[in-house]
Amino acid sequence: MDSDKLEQYRPETEHRRSFFSLRWLVVILASYLTLFSHLSSANFPVLFVFMLLFAATNVAIVFVPTAWFSSSSGQRAISICDLFFVTITFYLLRIPGTYLYLAFILIFALAVIWSELKVVLFSLLVVSVLFGLFNYFRIQQFEFAVNMEQFLTLSLFFVVSMFYVFLSRQLKRDARLSMDVLEEKRNAEIMVEITRGLSSSLKTQDVLRVVGNRLREVLDAVECSIIGIDPKTGDAAEMVRTQGSESSDRKVDLAAVPELKEAYDGRKMIFRDVGEQSVAVVPMIAQDNVLGLIYVIGRNTGRPVSERTIRFFEIMASTAANALRNAQLFEEVEHRARTDFLTGLPNHRYFQATLSAELGRAQRHSHPLSLLIIDLDYLKIVNDRFGHPSGDMVIRAVAETIRLGCRDFDFAARYGGEEFTVILPETPLPGAILVADRIREKIAQVEFAGIGRITASVGVSNFPLNALSKEDLIRAADQALYIAKNGGRDRVAYFNYQLVGK
Repeated sequence: MDSDKLEQYRPETEHRRSFFSLRWLVVILASYLTLFSHLSSANFPVLFVFMLLFAATNVAIVFVPTAWFSSSSGQRAISICDLFFVTITFYLLRIPGTYLYLAFILIFALAVIWSELKVVLFSLLVVSVLFGLFNYFRIQQFEFAVNMEQFLTLSLFFVVSMFYVFLSRQLKRDARLSMDVLEEKRNAEIMVEITRGLSSSLKTQDVLRVVGNRLREVLDAVECSIIGIDPKTGDAAEMVRTQGSESSDRKVDLAAVPELKEAYDGRKMIFRDVGEQSVAVVPMIAQDNVLGLIYVIGRNTGRPVSERTIRFFEIMASTAANALRNAQLFEEVEHRARTDFLTGLPNHRYFQATLSAELGRAQRHSHPLSLLIIDLDYLKIVNDRFGHPSGDMVIRAVAETIRLGCRDFDFAARYGGEEFTVILPETPLPGAILVADRIREKIAQVEFAGIGRITASVGVSNFPLNALSKEDLIRAADQALYIAKNGGRDRVAYFNYQLVGK
């Protein structure tokens, strides 16, 4: 079967159609054998209505929901209905003066209750033995008041009804097996797709979003969220949610949700029905650490969780945990590569990349952009007099002061040595001068134990006023810084050799 036909193949529907056709065979045979043998009987109208009811039950099967038809309660109801109508048919086809039909009814009932092949074979053996005995007695000319035509009629219906029971059960098993194969195929395809999606990105949010969205689709879930857990502190936060905001970073109290707490503490999957909903919580474990929890809310179908579903969750959680761990390691390495180890601010390389991006955005939208270069005054004296550890302490403190003195959309970085830089998006020159002077004042206000106060000089440049390229913008800010230094330090200067006093 090619992939297109396989996608269109529905085992439940095929099973239902085959079962429907097979049951029509029993209905038609029962109607034919009973009605034709009672054509001239006064009971014919009653039998006719009875057979119409038998046929109506088969018509009703067409309209019942597939979920109910496939459920154990649905199958039980159909079996009870079959047992009733077939038992009455056996009675109508009985041989007067004998109780053979009771044996047939008993065997049929056993086949309905116990669906093993040996029951069917045993029933056929019984019919064969009885048929052989009757023929032996007839050949030997024993007086045996049994109408062979009636016996064959009863036996025919018995054999057909038995095969109906056996084949209907076999069709159900085949349908279930086909559904298992299709689901395994679908799960395998989803795993390949998820793995491909995970390998295409090393960003944590992208990884989690791929897992959450695909899980929600494959499980037909109402909602799927992924909760990240800090292995060191145990703090939990909702990182991805397929309904509503995709990434909320909302803090989660695991103790407030028993299933989350139980899955986290026990490091095991939790499947639970809560009212009309079913809840699944799967821990994501990598290197013996619970990195997160997959939290799935679905519809309560009343079915127990299959081994296949559990195995799929295990593979999915393991894959997601390893991918998440790799993404976190990548982000950690990337963060270190762009962060200055002493101050925690972005380093020179990251500053250059950010300035290129911000300047490009300013050029596209014709917005102003300003740049500050900040240099600490006389830091060399601090290093020579108090040692480099004291100088590093001053640099760290000044870096924090600059960071706090910036606006939310500004970008502060360590330029190198005792120099810092601040990118001010969408900021004209007057506004940049105000920000620079505020930062200068905050630095001058810091008192360092045993050292005293440190001042800073600031150079300011602006796009498009002073420069049109990144290199010219940096060069203009550097030249303005030179003017501030020569003007007595602890000052702000801007390009065009203008000096701003204290």
